[in-house]
Amino acid sequence: MFIKLGTAKADITPPSPLPLAGYASRRSVYDGVTRPLYLRAWLFEQSAAGGGERRKALLLQADLIWWGTEHVRAMKKIIQAKWNIDPAYVFFHASHTHGGPQTTDELHPMLGLMSTDYVALLERTVERLIAEAHNNTEAVTIERGTGLCEGISVNRRRIVDDAAAVMAPNPGGMNDTEITAIRFMTADNRTKGLLFHFTCHPTTTSVNLIHSDYCGYAMERLDEALGDGVSCFLQGCCGDIRPLMTDDAGEFCSGDDEDVRRFGSVLAEAVGEILSKPMARLEAASIEGWTHPVKLAFEETPLDEFIGENTDGNEVVQIWKQMMEANRSLLLTNGIVLETQLLKLADGLSLLGMSGEMVVEYGLWVKRQSGGRILPLGYSNGMAGYVSTAQQIKEGGYESVTSGYVFGYPGPFTADVEARVKDGLHELMEKLEASKQ
Repeated sequence: MFIKLGTAKADITPPSPLPLAGYASRRSVYDGVTRPLYLRAWLFEQSAAGGGERRKALLLQADLIWWGTEHVRAMKKIIQAKWNIDPAYVFFHASHTHGGPQTTDELHPMLGLMSTDYVALLERTVERLIAEAHNNTEAVTIERGTGLCEGISVNRRRIVDDAAAVMAPNPGGMNDTEITAIRFMTADNRTKGLLFHFTCHPTTTSVNLIHSDYCGYAMERLDEALGDGVSCFLQGCCGDIRPLMTDDAGEFCSGDDEDVRRFGSVLAEAVGEILSKPMARLEAASIEGWTHPVKLAFEETPLDEFIGENTDGNEVVQIWKQMMEANRSLLLTNGIVLETQLLKLADGLSLLGMSGEMVVEYGLWVKRQSGGRILPLGYSNGMAGYVSTAQQIKEGGYESVTSGYVFGYPGPFTADVEARVKDGLHELMEKLEASKQ
């Protein structure tokens, strides 16, 4: 059994100014472009030795804040109709850069207004790149290595005097500084593709400029070394992890492009160090894909009552109240679906995607449960908001409670959200284990 890989890459920088996503403080269209945004398509093909069943899987990674859930569902249907790739084998992933456009109109408008023209451009580019990737598939071998990248990320939840968690540097909090690099080599010893996995919010800078943040710059550096279009960044569960950018008082601050380049260079060099050493060979295995929807329930108490604070002067909250008043059914919504997907590409290489801003605890849990054989990815196949742990819901704070305002939710998730998510992920892992028998 062997595997083939085809790749394609395209510039998806908006052709005309529009609002950027991710910061409520940015209201106007973007002021310029620091570096372009890209979409990358990776097509995996497999036939059993001597012929037999042919399987295909597709990874679509973009320099976007996320993919709109409703658009992912529509595009997966198109891909299945045109290329006969099962939706469970099609994986949409975003780096989560806050230097790109909004891709959905289902969230709070202060998160960024979606351009229907831009989303249509994305959809056309997806189809074009899938066709291109089909035209350059090559047989590859797969190697895997791991390393550390410390000093550029930090936990962002700090609890002071038993009050609710605030967004501030917490060096003692949970973090995931591990890098995993997966290299795909051709028979003539060329690097056909490089996946690298790391966990940190791409929020180095909040400037009103198009940019792909530290992860985009790392890909630029690696592409210069290995060949244009070769590298592809995979974002981990970074919901409560952000770049270590602090002011003189030790609090978080916004950086600039020099900081983006600095963090991106550190990450690229750490990946390069992994590639310079012997890596473990992964054996090809049958490509498999599974999906599992996880229902996340909301608290019955409305968000404003749950928090119990005076928020009358908060513009985000006022717009949230207007959203609730305009659509009273939102207050009766009893939950939302977290899309989870497990894609096995080789023996010892599977991607586990979740359609939310998953806190780092989930990523570390997946790694422990799988012995590091599964890479956990947030921002995959849509967006269901922040998904915190039961303890974090008790602690309060942005990720677990007040982010509900910007995602337009009637209340925070119930405390059993952690058990629901882990049960769902465990079910996917059981399917992976059963496939080996």
